Order: sequence, then C-alpha cells, then structure tokens
Amino acid sequence: MDFNYLFTLLDGRINRAKWWTGVIVIAVVAIVVGLIVGLILGDSVAGRIVIFIVQLILLYPGYAVSAKRFQDRNKPAMYALVGIALGLLYSLLTLFGVVGNPQQMGVLDWVFSVAFIAVGIWYLIELGILRGTAGPNQYGPDPLASSGTS
Repeated sequence: MDFNYLFTLLDGRINRAKWWTGVIVIAVVAIVVGLIVGLILGDSVAGRIVIFIVQLILLYPGYAVSAKRFQDRNKPAMYALVGIALGLLYSLLTLFGVVGNPQQMGVLDWVFSVAFIAVGIWYLIELGILRGTAGPNQYGPDPLASSGTS
C-alpha cells in the first residue's frame, strides 16, 4: 500500500479497504498521542494546545483519505471538508474551553454531539460501506479494476 499517496495526495480514487486503513491509522495515531499528552500534561492549557496542534497536523491526511474516497463515489472531494470543518471548529472551541467538559455538557456540546453522530453515520455509509462508482469516472479509473479487492 502506498501510504504517501494515501495520506498526502488529493487526486484519484481509493476503495473502501484503503479508506478504512487510512481512517484506522489516523485514529490510532490520534488516540496514542492523546493518551501520552493526557498522561504527561493532563487537562492543562498546554495539553489542550498540544492536542490542538496534533489535530491540525492530522487534518490534511484525514482530508486526503476521505477526499479520494468521495471521488471514488463520483462526488467532489470538498464533501470531506464537512467532517474536517466540524472537527476543527470543535477543536478550537475546546482549546478555548467553550466546549469539551464531559462532566458538565452544555448546549453546544450536545449540538456538536448530534452533528458528529450525523456526519459519522453519513461517512460510515457513504465512504465505508457503499461501493465506489463501477468503472472509470471523472476522478480516475476504478481502483477495484486493478486491485481486485473491495
């Protein structure tokens, strides 16, 4: 698997298996770094800043993976910005302490929770379950035509 292509380039298409691989790799990196930062810095301002920086670093690879998958579904890569923008906004609000307190969830926390669930279900179905466009489309050749996997 070409991880450079998967995480850095925006052109072309990827199948479900590569999308799942990309999502899992990004999630594992985020969780491991989050645990390490949490153990070292806790819920301090410095900890929130480090977590925010890590999330910023992971934005582009996350966009690249989902953009290519949307393109495999013959949809514009910009659809991947919905999840990215939602996550970035939540991260900014968490950084400034507006949201993110699990012991005392406010209205914005609930709004974001519902939005994350809705976008998550959309991404799960659209990117993780449904097959891409059979044959070539405007974004490139069918990734299954050459790989033989789904």
